[in-house]
Amino acid sequence: MNDMRTILFSLVLFSALLPLKGQQMPLLEDTLFLQLTVREEGGLAIADWHFIQPEAAVNSPITVHELKFSDAALSIRYHLKRPEKDFYYGMALCLKDARGLFHYPETWSVKGDYQRIKRDFEQLELTWANALEEGLDFNRPYLLILTAQLYGDLALLGVSCEKRPAFTYREQFPNYLGLAAGVGLIGIGQAFKSNADDDYQQYLKLWQSGSPNDEARPFLDAARSKDDTYKILTITGIAVLSVDAVGYAFRFFKYKKKVRQYGKYCSEKRTPGSKPLMLQISATPDAGGIRAVIRF
Repeated sequence: MNDMRTILFSLVLFSALLPLKGQQMPLLEDTLFLQLTVREEGGLAIADWHFIQPEAAVNSPITVHELKFSDAALSIRYHLKRPEKDFYYGMALCLKDARGLFHYPETWSVKGDYQRIKRDFEQLELTWANALEEGLDFNRPYLLILTAQLYGDLALLGVSCEKRPAFTYREQFPNYLGLAAGVGLIGIGQAFKSNADDDYQQYLKLWQSGSPNDEARPFLDAARSKDDTYKILTITGIAVLSVDAVGYAFRFFKYKKKVRQYGKYCSEKRTPGSKPLMLQISATPDAGGIRAVIRF
């Protein structure tokens, strides 16, 4: 009989896990820990809470403002750090008691802002509808664990975890062409300037020697024409170099931004889609049973 129950349980568990195989994994997962004790004041439940690690709370995307009870319900007022693009959050919570056992709310008892949070990230409220009935007792310390899971498509950022962003010579080739063009124009302009100086010196030599104006004038006209060409080429070359420098700076900072995003969302320790499914089992001795919770 026990073997049959084991086989049936395995089949049911396999059937439950199979649809989750292709489910989207979060890009990031941040957890905030709060110390919570339920006090009684005037017949009402009062949430006595504080952060376990205040410095971690400062860096967390989750900011908790208030915990309060209304009858058996625990309400958490919080806000989330605004994500990039059209990314969105999903929230999860659980309790860990002094014995190290985890208590997860029933699906129906979680209400408020906890699924696909993608527009209003301020003034959010998450409610565990019957927290006092499911896991909380008065005057006992608990660890309240809040988890923010960030979802989204990295393609919107132009980032892929399959390949680290690169800024190689191939990507920089257009900038090298711009650099060569700008320097080339300035170089050609310098050649025109040198020729213009030579023509002007020839004009001065002829004019000072008393040569006829018809013989000296062409050298002056050529010098002026070449000097104008020199100025046009030099100004154009400087403009090309300026545009190329701005373009290079833009592409370089865009590349650095993608590297930061790659490091943020595609760390070696945790690549999106690579996180395995976890089966967490908590047993409560006085409950006479075992509770299995699938976490992913």
